[in-house]
Amino acid sequence: MRLPVPSDIARGLTGFRDVVQARGSSSSEPVNTAEAMAGQWGNPTDISTILMIIGGDVVQKALAQGTGLWYFTPVCFSFGWVSYAFIALVNIIGDGRLLPPPDYPAKVLNLRSGYVRENRNWVVGRLLRDLETRVARKDRLDGDNSALRITIYDALQNRSGGLTQFRWTPNHFVALVIIAAQFGLAVGPIVLYGEWDIMMIIAVGTFLAQMAGSLPQWRAEKLPNRQNRTEVYALTQGNGSREVVVIFGKGECLDLKGLAALTNPRGGKIWEKFTGDNVLTAPQINQGAKGLESPTQPDPELRKLRKFYGLPLGFWLTRVVVTVQSILWLLLLVNVSTPRENNWFLLGIGAIGMFQNGISAGSERDPKHRNLPIRKVDTIRSQKVMDGFMDFEVAYGLGKPLLHEFFPGDLQNDEKE
Repeated sequence: MRLPVPSDIARGLTGFRDVVQARGSSSSEPVNTAEAMAGQWGNPTDISTILMIIGGDVVQKALAQGTGLWYFTPVCFSFGWVSYAFIALVNIIGDGRLLPPPDYPAKVLNLRSGYVRENRNWVVGRLLRDLETRVARKDRLDGDNSALRITIYDALQNRSGGLTQFRWTPNHFVALVIIAAQFGLAVGPIVLYGEWDIMMIIAVGTFLAQMAGSLPQWRAEKLPNRQNRTEVYALTQGNGSREVVVIFGKGECLDLKGLAALTNPRGGKIWEKFTGDNVLTAPQINQGAKGLESPTQPDPELRKLRKFYGLPLGFWLTRVVVTVQSILWLLLLVNVSTPRENNWFLLGIGAIGMFQNGISAGSERDPKHRNLPIRKVDTIRSQKVMDGFMDFEVAYGLGKPLLHEFFPGDLQNDEKE
Protein backbone atom coordinates (compact mmCIF):
# COMPACT_ATOMS: atom_id res chain seq x y z
CA MET A 1 0.00 0.00 0.00
CA ARG A 2 1.48 3.31 -1.14
CA LEU A 3 1.34 6.17 1.36
CA PRO A 4 0.03 9.51 0.02
CA VAL A 5 2.72 12.02 -0.79
CA PRO A 6 2.34 15.77 -0.21
CA SER A 7 1.60 16.37 -3.90
CA ASP A 8 -1.38 13.96 -3.76
CA ILE A 9 -2.77 15.67 -0.64
CA ALA A 10 -2.43 19.07 -2.27
CA ARG A 11 -4.29 17.93 -5.42
CA GLY A 12 -7.09 16.46 -3.24
CA LEU A 13 -7.51 19.66 -1.25
CA THR A 14 -7.56 21.72 -4.42
CA GLY A 15 -10.30 19.50 -5.93
CA PHE A 16 -12.40 19.68 -2.73
CA ARG A 17 -12.10 23.47 -2.71
CA ASP A 18 -13.23 23.67 -6.34
CA VAL A 19 -16.30 21.53 -5.60
CA VAL A 20 -17.25 23.67 -2.58
CA GLN A 21 -16.83 26.88 -4.58
CA ALA A 22 -18.90 25.50 -7.43
CA ARG A 23 -21.73 24.49 -5.13
CA GLY A 24 -21.56 27.76 -3.25
CA SER A 25 -21.69 29.80 -6.44
CA SER A 26 -24.83 27.93 -7.56
CA SER A 27 -26.79 28.24 -4.27
CA SER A 28 -25.55 31.44 -2.65
CA GLU A 29 -27.27 33.88 -4.93
CA PRO A 30 -28.65 36.79 -2.91
CA VAL A 31 -32.36 36.54 -2.16
CA ASN A 32 -34.50 39.55 -2.96
CA THR A 33 -36.79 39.84 0.06
CA ALA A 34 -39.21 42.20 -1.66
CA GLU A 35 -39.60 39.84 -4.60
CA ALA A 36 -40.13 36.85 -2.26
CA MET A 37 -42.82 38.70 -0.31
CA ALA A 38 -44.48 39.90 -3.49
CA GLY A 39 -44.55 36.33 -4.78
CA GLN A 40 -46.10 35.06 -1.55
CA TRP A 41 -48.76 37.76 -1.59
CA GLY A 42 -49.38 37.18 -5.26
CA ASN A 43 -50.05 33.46 -4.73
CA PRO A 44 -49.72 32.26 -1.09
CA THR A 45 -48.05 28.89 -0.60
CA ASP A 46 -48.29 26.32 2.19
CA ILE A 47 -51.85 27.40 2.97
CA SER A 48 -52.82 24.02 4.43
CA THR A 49 -51.52 25.12 7.84
CA ILE A 50 -53.37 28.42 7.62
CA LEU A 51 -56.58 26.98 6.25
CA MET A 52 -57.24 23.85 8.25
CA ILE A 53 -55.17 23.61 11.44
CA ILE A 54 -56.04 26.68 13.54
CA GLY A 55 -59.40 27.44 15.11
CA GLY A 56 -60.74 24.03 16.15
CA ASP A 57 -62.19 25.45 19.39
CA VAL A 58 -64.05 28.12 17.41
CA VAL A 59 -65.65 25.47 15.20
CA GLN A 60 -66.68 23.46 18.27
CA LYS A 61 -68.39 26.47 19.86
CA ALA A 62 -70.07 27.41 16.59
CA LEU A 63 -71.51 23.88 16.41
CA ALA A 64 -72.58 24.02 20.06
CA GLN A 65 -74.34 27.32 19.36
CA GLY A 66 -76.09 26.41 16.13
CA THR A 67 -76.90 22.69 16.21
CA GLY A 68 -80.44 21.44 16.74
CA LEU A 69 -82.02 21.21 13.28
CA TRP A 70 -80.92 17.92 11.77
CA TYR A 71 -81.25 19.13 8.18
CA PHE A 72 -79.21 22.35 8.45
CA THR A 73 -76.62 23.76 10.85
CA PRO A 74 -75.36 27.37 10.53
CA VAL A 75 -71.67 26.45 10.26
CA CYS A 76 -69.53 26.92 7.17
CA PHE A 77 -66.37 25.41 5.74
CA SER A 78 -63.64 27.40 7.46
CA PHE A 79 -60.27 27.35 9.15
CA GLY A 80 -59.94 24.74 11.86
CA TRP A 81 -62.08 21.85 10.68
CA VAL A 82 -59.24 19.31 10.68
CA SER A 83 -58.29 20.41 14.17
CA TYR A 84 -61.91 20.15 15.34
CA ALA A 85 -62.34 16.70 13.79
CA PHE A 86 -59.57 15.32 16.00
CA ILE A 87 -60.82 17.28 19.04
CA ALA A 88 -64.19 15.59 18.58
CA LEU A 89 -62.54 12.20 18.14
CA VAL A 90 -60.58 12.57 21.38
CA ASN A 91 -63.68 13.76 23.25
CA ILE A 92 -65.83 10.88 22.04
CA ILE A 93 -63.19 8.36 23.03
CA GLY A 94 -62.72 10.16 26.37
CA ASP A 95 -65.75 11.63 28.14
CA GLY A 96 -68.07 10.89 25.21
CA ARG A 97 -69.40 14.46 24.84
CA LEU A 98 -69.67 16.79 21.87
CA LEU A 99 -70.48 19.98 23.77
CA PRO A 100 -67.50 22.03 24.94
CA PRO A 101 -67.09 22.70 28.67
CA PRO A 102 -68.99 25.77 29.96
CA ASP A 103 -67.23 29.06 29.25
CA TYR A 104 -69.32 31.17 31.64
CA PRO A 105 -69.62 30.37 35.38
CA ALA A 106 -73.12 29.63 36.61
CA LYS A 107 -75.02 28.03 39.46
CA VAL A 108 -78.58 26.73 39.31
CA LEU A 109 -80.70 27.06 42.46
CA ASN A 110 -84.10 25.49 42.97
CA LEU A 111 -85.75 28.19 45.11
CA ARG A 112 -88.52 25.89 46.29
CA SER A 113 -86.34 23.05 47.55
CA GLY A 114 -83.19 25.08 48.26
CA TYR A 115 -80.90 22.73 46.29
CA VAL A 116 -77.90 24.27 44.52
CA ARG A 117 -76.07 22.73 41.57
CA GLU A 118 -72.80 23.88 40.03
CA ASN A 119 -73.35 24.11 36.30
CA ARG A 120 -71.42 21.77 34.01
CA ASN A 121 -73.41 22.37 30.83
CA TRP A 122 -72.29 24.82 28.14
CA VAL A 123 -75.90 25.76 27.31
CA VAL A 124 -76.82 26.86 30.84
CA GLY A 125 -73.73 29.07 31.07
CA ARG A 126 -74.55 30.72 27.76
CA LEU A 127 -78.18 31.20 28.83
CA LEU A 128 -77.09 33.14 31.93
CA ARG A 129 -74.49 35.13 29.97
CA ASP A 130 -76.99 36.22 27.34
CA LEU A 131 -79.69 37.14 29.88
CA GLU A 132 -77.24 39.22 31.91
CA THR A 133 -75.97 40.91 28.76
CA ARG A 134 -79.49 41.72 27.57
CA VAL A 135 -80.48 43.26 30.91
CA ALA A 136 -77.22 45.23 31.23
CA ARG A 137 -77.65 46.65 27.74
CA LYS A 138 -81.09 48.04 28.54
CA ASP A 139 -80.43 49.08 32.13
CA ARG A 140 -76.89 49.74 33.34
CA LEU A 141 -76.24 48.69 36.92
CA ASP A 142 -74.92 51.95 38.39
CA GLY A 143 -76.10 54.73 40.68
CA ASP A 144 -77.53 54.24 44.15
CA ASN A 145 -79.24 50.89 43.59
CA SER A 146 -76.25 49.10 42.12
CA ALA A 147 -75.34 46.45 44.68
CA LEU A 148 -77.74 43.75 43.42
CA ARG A 149 -80.24 43.26 40.63
CA ILE A 150 -82.73 40.39 40.60
CA THR A 151 -84.47 40.03 37.23
CA ILE A 152 -87.60 37.89 37.31
CA TYR A 153 -89.13 36.03 34.35
CA ASP A 154 -92.09 33.76 33.67
CA ALA A 155 -91.58 30.76 31.38
CA LEU A 156 -93.87 30.72 28.33
CA GLN A 157 -95.21 27.93 26.16
CA ASN A 158 -92.59 26.52 23.83
CA ARG A 159 -93.79 26.67 20.22
CA SER A 160 -90.83 24.91 18.64
CA GLY A 161 -92.97 21.88 17.85
CA GLY A 162 -91.45 19.40 20.28
CA LEU A 163 -88.88 18.88 22.97
CA THR A 164 -86.08 17.88 20.61
CA GLN A 165 -86.73 20.63 18.06
CA PHE A 166 -85.03 23.99 17.56
CA ARG A 167 -85.98 27.16 15.72
CA TRP A 168 -84.49 28.96 12.76
CA THR A 169 -82.41 31.91 13.95
CA PRO A 170 -80.84 34.88 12.13
CA ASN A 171 -77.56 32.91 12.15
CA HIS A 172 -79.18 30.27 9.92
CA PHE A 173 -79.99 32.85 7.23
CA VAL A 174 -76.54 34.44 7.51
CA ALA A 175 -74.93 31.03 7.12
CA LEU A 176 -76.94 30.36 3.96
CA VAL A 177 -75.69 33.65 2.48
CA ILE A 178 -72.07 32.87 3.45
CA ILE A 179 -72.24 29.37 1.97
CA ALA A 180 -73.65 30.81 -1.26
CA ALA A 181 -70.81 33.37 -1.32
CA GLN A 182 -68.23 30.61 -0.81
CA PHE A 183 -69.58 28.63 -3.76
CA GLY A 184 -69.65 31.84 -5.78
CA LEU A 185 -65.95 32.38 -5.11
CA ALA A 186 -65.24 28.77 -6.07
CA VAL A 187 -66.70 29.46 -9.51
CA GLY A 188 -63.89 31.96 -10.21
CA PRO A 189 -61.07 29.43 -10.72
CA ILE A 190 -63.29 27.37 -13.03
CA VAL A 191 -64.09 30.37 -15.23
CA LEU A 192 -60.64 31.96 -15.17
CA TYR A 193 -58.31 28.97 -15.10
CA GLY A 194 -60.46 25.94 -15.83
CA GLU A 195 -59.51 24.46 -12.44
CA TRP A 196 -62.28 22.71 -10.47
CA ASP A 197 -60.38 21.50 -7.39
CA ILE A 198 -61.45 24.41 -5.16
CA MET A 199 -65.11 23.77 -6.00
CA MET A 200 -64.61 20.14 -5.02
CA ILE A 201 -62.94 21.15 -1.73
CA ILE A 202 -65.70 23.57 -0.73
CA ALA A 203 -68.44 21.12 -1.70
CA VAL A 204 -66.94 18.25 0.29
CA GLY A 205 -66.06 20.52 3.22
CA THR A 206 -69.58 21.95 3.42
CA PHE A 207 -71.08 18.45 3.27
CA LEU A 208 -68.81 17.23 6.09
CA ALA A 209 -69.63 20.31 8.18
CA GLN A 210 -73.36 19.71 7.82
CA MET A 211 -72.90 16.04 8.63
CA ALA A 212 -71.13 16.94 11.87
CA GLY A 213 -73.95 19.27 12.88
CA SER A 214 -76.76 16.82 12.14
CA LEU A 215 -75.76 14.27 14.80
CA PRO A 216 -78.66 13.61 17.22
CA GLN A 217 -76.25 13.73 20.15
CA TRP A 218 -76.12 17.53 19.93
CA ARG A 219 -79.85 17.70 20.70
CA ALA A 220 -79.49 15.01 23.36
CA GLU A 221 -76.83 17.04 25.21
CA LYS A 222 -78.43 20.46 24.73
CA LEU A 223 -81.91 19.66 26.03
CA PRO A 224 -83.15 18.03 29.24
CA ASN A 225 -85.61 15.18 29.12
CA ARG A 226 -88.38 17.30 30.69
CA GLN A 227 -89.60 20.79 29.88
CA ASN A 228 -92.87 21.07 31.79
CA ARG A 229 -91.28 22.01 35.10
CA THR A 230 -93.13 24.10 37.68
CA GLU A 231 -90.07 24.84 39.83
CA VAL A 232 -88.64 28.30 40.38
CA TYR A 233 -85.01 28.47 39.24
CA ALA A 234 -82.37 31.07 40.01
CA LEU A 235 -79.30 31.45 37.81
CA THR A 236 -76.29 33.32 39.13
CA GLN A 237 -72.51 33.30 39.03
CA GLY A 238 -72.52 32.82 42.79
CA ASN A 239 -71.30 34.73 45.81
CA GLY A 240 -69.95 38.14 44.74
CA SER A 241 -72.09 38.46 41.62
CA ARG A 242 -74.41 41.44 41.31
CA GLU A 243 -76.86 39.73 38.94
CA VAL A 244 -79.47 37.07 39.73
CA VAL A 245 -81.91 35.69 37.15
CA VAL A 246 -85.08 34.07 38.49
CA ILE A 247 -87.37 31.99 36.23
CA PHE A 248 -90.81 30.84 37.37
CA GLY A 249 -91.47 27.54 35.61
CA LYS A 250 -95.28 27.81 35.33
CA GLY A 251 -95.37 24.26 33.99
CA GLU A 252 -93.48 25.32 30.82
CA CYS A 253 -89.83 25.56 31.85
CA LEU A 254 -86.94 23.31 30.89
CA ASP A 255 -85.47 21.23 33.69
CA LEU A 256 -82.50 23.56 34.20
CA LYS A 257 -81.26 21.70 37.27
CA GLY A 258 -81.18 18.42 35.35
CA LEU A 259 -79.59 20.09 32.32
CA ALA A 260 -76.80 21.53 34.49
CA ALA A 261 -75.80 18.01 35.59
CA LEU A 262 -74.61 17.02 32.07
CA THR A 263 -75.53 13.33 31.96
CA ASN A 264 -73.00 10.96 30.37
CA PRO A 265 -73.98 10.18 26.74
CA ARG A 266 -72.89 6.57 27.25
CA GLY A 267 -75.86 6.14 29.55
CA GLY A 268 -79.39 5.86 28.26
CA LYS A 269 -81.03 8.75 30.06
CA ILE A 270 -80.37 11.60 27.66
CA TRP A 271 -81.56 9.56 24.65
CA GLU A 272 -85.03 8.92 26.06
CA LYS A 273 -86.23 12.35 24.93
CA PHE A 274 -86.43 11.17 21.30
CA THR A 275 -90.02 10.04 21.67
CA GLY A 276 -90.90 10.28 17.98
CA ASP A 277 -87.81 8.49 16.72
CA ASN A 278 -88.15 4.80 15.81
CA VAL A 279 -84.38 4.40 15.28
CA LEU A 280 -82.90 5.52 18.60
CA THR A 281 -85.80 4.52 20.87
CA ALA A 282 -88.95 2.42 20.70
CA PRO A 283 -92.18 2.49 22.75
CA GLN A 284 -92.37 0.05 25.59
CA ILE A 285 -95.21 -2.45 25.59
CA ASN A 286 -97.65 -2.20 28.49
CA GLN A 287 -97.43 -5.10 30.89
CA GLY A 288 -100.51 -7.00 31.97
CA ALA A 289 -101.35 -8.04 35.50
CA LYS A 290 -99.38 -11.29 35.18
CA GLY A 291 -96.42 -9.73 33.37
CA LEU A 292 -97.70 -10.71 29.93
CA GLU A 293 -97.15 -8.24 27.12
CA SER A 294 -100.24 -6.44 25.93
CA PRO A 295 -100.33 -6.52 22.12
CA THR A 296 -102.21 -3.24 21.79
CA GLN A 297 -101.82 0.46 22.64
CA PRO A 298 -98.21 0.92 23.79
CA ASP A 299 -97.67 3.87 26.10
CA PRO A 300 -96.00 6.68 24.05
CA GLU A 301 -94.42 8.14 27.20
CA LEU A 302 -92.51 4.93 28.00
CA ARG A 303 -89.48 4.60 25.77
CA LYS A 304 -87.20 1.62 25.36
CA LEU A 305 -83.66 2.57 24.38
CA ARG A 306 -82.12 0.74 21.45
CA LYS A 307 -78.62 -0.46 22.34
CA PHE A 308 -75.72 -2.19 20.64
CA TYR A 309 -73.05 -3.92 22.74
CA GLY A 310 -74.33 -2.13 25.82
CA LEU A 311 -74.14 1.43 24.40
CA PRO A 312 -77.00 3.55 23.00
CA LEU A 313 -77.42 3.36 19.26
CA GLY A 314 -77.22 7.15 19.05
CA PHE A 315 -73.83 7.14 20.73
CA TRP A 316 -72.58 4.49 18.28
CA LEU A 317 -73.76 6.72 15.44
CA THR A 318 -71.69 9.59 16.86
CA ARG A 319 -68.63 7.38 17.23
CA VAL A 320 -68.79 6.11 13.66
CA VAL A 321 -69.44 9.54 12.10
CA VAL A 322 -66.70 11.30 14.11
CA THR A 323 -64.15 8.59 13.25
CA VAL A 324 -64.97 8.64 9.54
CA GLN A 325 -64.93 12.43 9.50
CA SER A 326 -61.47 12.64 11.04
CA ILE A 327 -60.17 10.47 8.18
CA LEU A 328 -62.03 12.38 5.47
CA TRP A 329 -60.88 15.78 6.73
CA LEU A 330 -57.30 14.53 6.73
CA LEU A 331 -57.68 13.38 3.13
CA LEU A 332 -59.22 16.72 2.20
CA LEU A 333 -56.21 18.46 3.75
CA VAL A 334 -54.01 16.64 1.23
CA ASN A 335 -56.07 18.12 -1.62
CA VAL A 336 -55.86 21.58 -0.04
CA SER A 337 -52.05 21.31 -0.16
CA THR A 338 -52.06 20.77 -3.95
CA PRO A 339 -49.95 23.45 -5.71
CA ARG A 340 -52.16 25.84 -7.66
CA GLU A 341 -52.06 29.32 -9.17
CA ASN A 342 -55.20 30.60 -7.44
CA ASN A 343 -54.73 30.09 -3.71
CA TRP A 344 -56.31 33.46 -2.92
CA PHE A 345 -59.71 32.03 -3.85
CA LEU A 346 -59.29 29.23 -1.32
CA LEU A 347 -58.04 31.61 1.36
CA GLY A 348 -61.00 33.92 0.75
CA ILE A 349 -63.45 31.03 1.05
CA GLY A 350 -61.92 29.86 4.32
CA ALA A 351 -61.63 33.40 5.72
CA ILE A 352 -65.29 34.34 5.34
CA GLY A 353 -66.27 30.96 6.76
CA MET A 354 -63.98 31.54 9.74
CA PHE A 355 -65.52 34.94 10.48
CA GLN A 356 -69.04 33.50 10.21
CA ASN A 357 -68.20 30.68 12.61
CA GLY A 358 -66.48 33.08 15.01
CA ILE A 359 -69.44 35.45 15.07
CA SER A 360 -71.86 32.55 15.48
CA ALA A 361 -69.80 31.03 18.31
CA GLY A 362 -69.74 34.24 20.33
CA SER A 363 -73.07 35.88 19.52
CA GLU A 364 -76.01 36.19 21.88
CA ARG A 365 -79.15 34.12 21.39
CA ASP A 366 -82.69 34.74 22.46
CA PRO A 367 -83.77 32.20 25.14
CA LYS A 368 -86.60 31.05 22.87
CA HIS A 369 -83.96 29.77 20.45
CA ARG A 370 -82.78 27.50 23.26
CA ASN A 371 -86.34 26.19 23.72
CA LEU A 372 -86.90 28.45 26.74
CA PRO A 373 -89.22 31.36 25.81
CA ILE A 374 -89.63 33.72 28.78
CA ARG A 375 -91.28 37.03 29.64
CA LYS A 376 -89.81 39.61 32.02
CA VAL A 377 -92.20 40.42 34.87
CA ASP A 378 -90.21 42.28 37.53
CA THR A 379 -86.84 43.72 38.54
CA ILE A 380 -85.56 44.28 42.09
CA ARG A 381 -82.59 46.61 42.62
CA SER A 382 -81.04 47.56 45.94
CA GLN A 383 -78.21 49.53 47.53
CA LYS A 384 -77.17 46.48 49.58
CA VAL A 385 -77.24 42.81 48.65
CA MET A 386 -79.07 41.91 51.87
CA ASP A 387 -81.73 44.52 51.17
CA GLY A 388 -82.34 43.02 47.75
CA PHE A 389 -82.85 39.54 49.19
CA MET A 390 -85.18 40.97 51.84
CA ASP A 391 -87.29 42.63 49.15
CA PHE A 392 -87.40 39.41 47.14
CA GLU A 393 -88.40 37.44 50.24
CA VAL A 394 -91.20 39.89 51.06
CA ALA A 395 -92.51 39.92 47.48
CA TYR A 396 -92.16 36.21 46.57
CA GLY A 397 -91.23 34.33 49.75
CA LEU A 398 -88.28 32.56 48.05
CA GLY A 399 -85.24 34.48 49.24
CA LYS A 400 -83.74 32.04 51.75
CA PRO A 401 -81.84 29.83 49.23
CA LEU A 402 -80.23 32.95 47.75
CA LEU A 403 -79.41 34.15 51.25
CA HIS A 404 -77.58 30.90 52.02
CA GLU A 405 -75.62 31.12 48.76
CA PHE A 406 -74.51 34.73 49.15
CA PHE A 407 -74.27 34.83 52.98
CA PRO A 408 -73.02 31.41 54.13
CA GLY A 409 -71.95 32.81 57.54
CA ASP A 410 -73.93 34.03 60.53
CA LEU A 411 -76.40 36.87 60.11
CA GLN A 412 -76.71 39.94 62.28
CA ASN A 413 -79.71 40.23 64.60
CA ASP A 414 -81.46 42.91 62.52
CA GLU A 415 -80.94 40.82 59.37
CA LYS A 416 -82.50 37.79 61.05
CA GLU A 417 -85.46 39.88 62.12
